[in-house]
Order: sequence, then structure tokens, then C-alpha cells
Amino acid sequence: FSMSIINTFAAYSDVEAGTVVGEAVGILSNLKILEGFEDGTFKPEETVTRAQMAAIICRTLGYESQAQSSKGTTAFTDVAADSWASGYINVAQAQGIINGYGNGMFGPNDKVTYEQAVKMIVAALGYDIVAAGKGGYPTGYLAIASSEGITKNANGRVGDAASRATVAVLVYNSLEVRIMDQNSW
Repeated sequence: FSMSIINTFAAYSDVEAGTVVGEAVGILSNLKILEGFEDGTFKPEETVTRAQMAAIICRTLGYESQAQSSKGTTAFTDVAADSWASGYINVAQAQGIINGYGNGMFGPNDKVTYEQAVKMIVAALGYDIVAAGKGGYPTGYLAIASSEGITKNANGRVGDAASRATVAVLVYNSLEVRIMDQNSW
């Protein structure tokens, strides 16, 4: 990233510039992946929902237009076809990034936990098979996230709801990780 991107970031009144969170939020705001609110705040301590996390992952991967054209009925009984998130959820599911709870439910308004956020990011990077070999969910995903630097400076704990600041740091760190390309076994 060029320094001009960092320098042009519109500061949020509740995010300190020059910090890990400040840098992550600045870059992700400029990339339109994770943005603040109309009142000039970012609300770093607010939690992220599972639907919001699906949207963040799709934007990070550059799937915004696919998500917009994939709005409608989802495989989940608790996601309305006219939900703002239906397209993101459809694309994230098609990409193997999300699976829901396994009972036909996704829980779009549930708070995303730290380990769920990590799982979605690691899956988006194509490391599902490697994670499965390291114990699956959540252990294998957390191990890969740690070894790839995704969790560096992310103040999250397993079982806790992920805050906007934590998600920003996780996603920002993931921008540096090479996407795994599975050709054959």
C-alpha cells in the first residue's frame, strides 16, 4: 500500500491514528471493506454480526458485484430473500466460507465469535483442507491464523464476540497472506 492511502484516511473520532487498529481501520475504510458511521465514528468496540462478517469477507475478496447480483433466496431458513445480506451470504456459502449451524440456520444477527471470524477468513484464503488436517474447527483454523500472522495484534478471545476493532485487525492482517491455490493432491 502506498503511503498516500494511509495519509488520506478520514480519521474517526473514536479511533486513534498511529495505532494498529487505526492503521487497519484506515486501510479497510479506503478499500470500502469496513466503514464508519455517518456521525464520524467507527464504534470499534461494537460487535459484528455473522451477516456483517459475510459481507466483510465478500468485500475483501472483491465479490461486491457478485453479492449484489446474488441477492434472493438463500439455503438458510433464517435469512429472508430480501435481507440486505442475502447476496453476501449466498456468495460466501458458494465459496465454502460459511456453512451455517448445520440445521438450516445461519444466525445472521448473531454476534460473530472470534473463532468464527477467524474461520471465515482462513476459509476465504483457501486453507480449509490444511485446517482440517490440524484439527478442524476451531483449533485448526486458529493454528493457521496464528502461523500466517492473521491474529497478530488482534485482541480477541475464543468464545467472545468479535468487536469491529478485532475484525478490522484480522482482515487487515489477512491482506498480506497468500491465497492457497489447490491444484491437486
